[in-house]
Amino acid sequence: MIQRFEEFTSNISQAYKYIIKIKSHEMTEYGLKASNVTCLFYLGKNGDGLTATELCNLCMEDKAGVSKSLATLKEKGYVIQEDSGKKYKSKYFITSEGKTVFDEISLIIGQVVAKVGEGLTDEERTTFYKALGTIVGNLEKLCEGKEN
Repeated sequence: MIQRFEEFTSNISQAYKYIIKIKSHEMTEYGLKASNVTCLFYLGKNGDGLTATELCNLCMEDKAGVSKSLATLKEKGYVIQEDSGKKYKSKYFITSEGKTVFDEISLIIGQVVAKVGEGLTDEERTTFYKALGTIVGNLEKLCEGKEN
């Protein structure tokens, strides 16, 4: 059981570090950081716009991180904010320049996902994502103080 814990936590930590490294490397061309990718990605997928609160939930980041990303994306001209007078209730929308970057990022994401899945059959991939989803759900329940 202890060995399983070590293997799991080590692999998850390494995977996360590699993901951040890939994001950072790929985003330098756009003057963005790894933390900006997820906000831009979700804004690109949601043409009706998203609030900062919605982005926090989708990106699984705190308000400070999302606010910082949105400020950078606005500065670069990739997103605009509707003028509703309420910071966290106003929606953010991707601009045409941001859409171009989103499309390019989406291609990169597709290439990376294909590359990291090499050597897995469709069945193995399906089983892996189902198992990982179950583990994450169980971790969430534990964090909420719930037990199965």
